[in-house]
Amino acid sequence: MLNLTDRPASDEEGLVSSGSLAIPGQNLDETIKSGTALRVEVACAGEGTVTFTVVSGPAKTARRVNCTQPMTNRFDFTTAGPSLAIQADSPDEDSVGTAYIVSHNS
Repeated sequence: MLNLTDRPASDEEGLVSSGSLAIPGQNLDETIKSGTALRVEVACAGEGTVTFTVVSGPAKTARRVNCTQPMTNRFDFTTAGPSLAIQADSPDEDSVGTAYIVSHNS
């Protein structure tokens, strides 16, 4: 699972956003610049699946995560607009929890 305390102190400067999402839910950052290279890490726990979708302008990436597997799904994403939305949706909304971290990809 995601754990900020396991990240090196020097990485904190690269942190863009982190948190958990209600299902269905979305967190929006309107302070990011277009063309920003990011590393997105998503995870969930519980019984079921969660589809995480990252959207910035016309750029969009979706990852379906099995919550019974204790692992983090990591992927690179480059913003294509002046905002970044992290969305979560699941048919099992009452039995799953979510977490995400977005950091600069250097």
